[in-house]
Amino acid sequence: MKNLILLCSLFFGLTANAGFFYKDLEFLSMENFSIERKHGNIHVGFDYVIKNPNWYGLVIKPSSLKLTVADVDCGWVRIEDPIKIKRKSKAGYPFVLIGDGSKFVESAFTSIWFLITGSGVDFNLKGKLKAGIACFSKKWPMDYTYAMNFEDFLSLF
Repeated sequence: MKNLILLCSLFFGLTANAGFFYKDLEFLSMENFSIERKHGNIHVGFDYVIKNPNWYGLVIKPSSLKLTVADVDCGWVRIEDPIKIKRKSKAGYPFVLIGDGSKFVESAFTSIWFLITGSGVDFNLKGKLKAGIACFSKKWPMDYTYAMNFEDFLSLF
């Protein structure tokens, strides 16, 4: 019993200064867009450049994010496969978002209009990513807007 109390007090004492143990992931940029339609769903693929300043690696677990393209709500998209983030690194990691195909059609027409008028297309992901080590996990806040240019938009089709 004494060992359990000592272990709990040590754990809670060390997590009081949690900044020592973890720092937030930095989501830097998106690259290499691709889009594919499978079974009525849209699979949006891209490489996300993430900086992990922590001294340990993390695994991004299956999560749901809110996707907005050209100010049109495309609904919730999900990350289905775990993604391993290396420790003390800055690298591109392949993400595949899966969402409802019918919502993407409206955003495609709006995106074309935004490109014609010259205002550009914003690709926004917002939500919380579940990431962690083994059984310890944390929800990392994410709100990233990528301003797509004409070439990136054409690469989606």
